[in-house]
Amino acid sequence: MAGEKLTSAETNERIDKCYELRYGETKYTVKQWIKYCHEVYQDKSEQQYTAYWMKSGEKYSENWKEKLGKAIDPAVNELYSLLASDDEKIRQRAIDQIFKYTGNDITKIEADVKVEQINLNWGSNE
Repeated sequence: MAGEKLTSAETNERIDKCYELRYGETKYTVKQWIKYCHEVYQDKSEQQYTAYWMKSGEKYSENWKEKLGKAIDPAVNELYSLLASDDEKIRQRAIDQIFKYTGNDITKIEADVKVEQINLNWGSNE
């Protein structure tokens, strides 16, 4: 089968197996995955086996983003309801949270600065 192109289903099956070994209980490293591929499949290059590894990582990221999106949706809906509040303080707190979640939070720093003396020299003072 060397040199033969795998079907999409076969490729996806390998990516799924990599995902299972990489993120399941066994926590394979890339080296363990490539060794596994050589022992089980014996038909592709290390470069191709690494490509399966990368695709499993992309799948993990997509799954994580989907889970995060599902978790954030209720919080966003709550913020929308708080923005509709008649209480100005509640609306402002909701706005502050939105800024914080979007990375636009302004950090307020309080400082007590005291300047005792400033020396300026103009030209040559020798």
